Amino acid sequence: MNAATHTRNEIQWEDVLFLFLISAAALLTRFYLFPIESNDYHQFLQGWFATLKENGGLAAIGMNIGDYMPPYFYILALLTYLPWQDLYLIKLVSCAADFVLAYYVMRIVWLRYPGRPHGMMAYAVVLFLPTVVLNSAAWAQCDAMFTSALVACLYYFLIDRPNRAVLAFAISFVLKLQAIFFAPLLLLLFLKRKVKFHSLLIIPGVYILSIIPAAIMGRNLWDLLTVYVSQSKLYTSLCMSIPNLYAFLGNVASEPLGKAGVIFAGGVVLMLLYVLYRKPYVITPEILVTMGLLFAILLPFILPHMHERYYFLADIVSVIFAFYFPRKVYTAAIMCGASACATANYLFGLAYYPQQLLAVAVFINLILLAKHLWDLLSNSPVQRPAGVTA
Repeated sequence: MNAATHTRNEIQWEDVLFLFLISAAALLTRFYLFPIESNDYHQFLQGWFATLKENGGLAAIGMNIGDYMPPYFYILALLTYLPWQDLYLIKLVSCAADFVLAYYVMRIVWLRYPGRPHGMMAYAVVLFLPTVVLNSAAWAQCDAMFTSALVACLYYFLIDRPNRAVLAFAISFVLKLQAIFFAPLLLLLFLKRKVKFHSLLIIPGVYILSIIPAAIMGRNLWDLLTVYVSQSKLYTSLCMSIPNLYAFLGNVASEPLGKAGVIFAGGVVLMLLYVLYRKPYVITPEILVTMGLLFAILLPFILPHMHERYYFLADIVSVIFAFYFPRKVYTAAIMCGASACATANYLFGLAYYPQQLLAVAVFINLILLAKHLWDLLSNSPVQRPAGVTA
């Protein structure tokens, strides 16, 4: 995992033509979905946009409008100055993030297959994944924004640029709390001395910088520092249509179970981190990609209060994983299929599948992935953990 592995890819004219045509087709596909108005648009986004516009755009970023971090409201505030329909503007920004996301996936796959067309195919696959298309163009959600930053984080770790990787993680974190799905990976790399302590200071630094404009414009500083604490208290249902561990309890709300579930998830992650830290191995790109996917699936599977779209990161990393391990393409098929069903269920009311059955499929996927990671670690050259001697 070093910069030497980052081989420059020579782009042929047919590659450029393919990327142009596939990008145009992906954009056109999204435009046809733009008129769809989701519940989230009516309940949240439409009101947020209107409030910002009625109060002067950027002049209103100091208002306590919604439960997102300020950077997303900065983007919405800038959009209010454009003369187009709010629904289309909101979706257009999210769709732009789709292309950034696909670009970084392409770069990661290129590391595995330099000079070959696999990277372009990965770019195309991501742009046409059902969850990606529906999330931005139909749902008007912005999951591609924080996910593109997390995929950039993974890319920069793969080319041994830890400061850039931490910066990308920090950007993701100030966009969505779900960036924590990669936090265990970041912590493991810190414990393995792949990330310096001073590099981690980038995260609180970016967080502070992201809230300064809103604070200057009058928003309460404590509210800004505790946005995610407040956000975590908004939803009480243990499972919000996502096929995970809590799908077997049905649509129930229980504060004691929710708190216990968070501690349980923390315990599971702690045990996994301990094993991954103590076992001697060399962190190869294959191992890093597999670890990234494992955490991207594991956390939304074992955490309570998860929404139906929280496998979005897992969908994307599973595509990368499938290109790195073509014989395990079923991992991506199961993950993306389960996630697409959950998305369709929310958007269109298509409850044509047993949610618990999908949860079982995701769990089996998780077990097989963990075994695959263990095999990689066991076959890796030995590198003893820091501080451990023979």
